Amino acid sequence: MNSPRKILLIDNAPDRKERIKALSHRGYTVFPALKMEEARSRCMRGGYDLIVVHAGEQQEQALAFCEELRAQCPKQPLLMTGGTAGDRDYAVPAGLQSLLQRVDETLPGEAGSDLASAA
Repeated sequence: MNSPRKILLIDNAPDRKERIKALSHRGYTVFPALKMEEARSRCMRGGYDLIVVHAGEQQEQALAFCEELRAQCPKQPLLMTGGTAGDRDYAVPAGLQSLLQRVDETLPGEAGSDLASAA
């Protein structure tokens, strides 16, 4: 049995608990961070299987953070939701279902996809 995949979720929106609960329910271990500055210090190479940035009200800061992270750690799996990231490969359309689908696609063969097929 594989150990749960670790997701760093950077999210300070009022509905963040919904995303945390949904990801946890799918078998992922979620490490929440409220501020990008806090998360920056936690983004060590290899520390997380996936980093999810929820842009919310801070779209410009979230996009700059994602670009910085991509430049420093190009192989780090990264998703950004709740913002306008254009055609960047890490952009996720708005909505919880879109996020869950992309997380499962990014971390294939893990608990999340197994639960999704059982539902």
